[in-house]
Amino acid sequence: VAALMTAVSVIVGVSIMVGSFRGTVIEWLDQTLQADIYVSPPNVTANRVIGALAPDAVATARTWPGVERAVSSHTVQIALPQYDRLVQLGAVDGDVSDGNRPYAWVRPELGDDPWPAMGAGEGVIISEALALKENLPTPPPPITLPTADGPRDFPVLAVFYDYSSDQGSIFISDATYRELWDDDRVSAVGLFVAPGQSVDEVAAALAAEFAGRSDVLVQSNEALRRGPLEVFDRTFAITSALRLLAIIVAFIGVLSALLSLQLERARELGTLRATGMTRRQLWGLTLLETGLMGATAGLMALPVGYMLAWILVYVINVRSFGWTLRMDLQPEYFV
Repeated sequence: VAALMTAVSVIVGVSIMVGSFRGTVIEWLDQTLQADIYVSPPNVTANRVIGALAPDAVATARTWPGVERAVSSHTVQIALPQYDRLVQLGAVDGDVSDGNRPYAWVRPELGDDPWPAMGAGEGVIISEALALKENLPTPPPPITLPTADGPRDFPVLAVFYDYSSDQGSIFISDATYRELWDDDRVSAVGLFVAPGQSVDEVAAALAAEFAGRSDVLVQSNEALRRGPLEVFDRTFAITSALRLLAIIVAFIGVLSALLSLQLERARELGTLRATGMTRRQLWGLTLLETGLMGATAGLMALPVGYMLAWILVYVINVRSFGWTLRMDLQPEYFV
């Protein structure tokens, strides 16, 4: 019973953890990616855009008919000297989440929206992964960035939830970045289609405009969100295989143990048969005993599996990746 309970509790715990992780990522993508169309170079990884768009492509995307508003970003990898780690620095000229980005902490005087202050060059916004990995207090101290003009300190305006990098991400105003790094490149542009316009028609027309160019990729909101989820499912496919393997091993192990117990009880069962127990009654007795053992192990595995999932989600995951996940308890994980 203890061996079966352990195996089942691990299956339950890992299922809850993976399901919670996937549910949190889906919710984060829904909140963060609010633009209707995204224009970027074709080199797009699961967590960032590699390369830069040609200036004419950026101008065309911004002024395309049917586009109400456009926001751009440029992502580079930099080293933080004070923490001795590489992070992603994103120079942005607007919030692609359209005000829906979730925050772990925001300066009280800024209310719920730190972007106006960041756009004015008053500081930067850092990801939760960076704050947790470096055990930063609340409020976090200023962040030192190695600019082209030398190290520069930036106040931290907010800490946002981010699942694109476990090393950490920093958002800075595009104007501030251009001034201090002398870099005017753009990695991606998010387009908000005007009300009354068909997103599919605008996206199709824009894709036709860039047809034949290998340096521009036009994606819809749905296509861009589908990419990270495909990467997520491929990443955790090995977890599903290990879960199936654990079930098979547990089944074979418990079945072997029960068969051994039944063989050891041959004399007892023979006595029961000799005193009038039928073969059908013997089957019923065996299934009742083993069924009670399995039910006991299963019922004990449910709270133990939940405890294991809680540790995986709120302790191990936070310490390993710096990500706060939302516990997602679905009946199928326990079934």
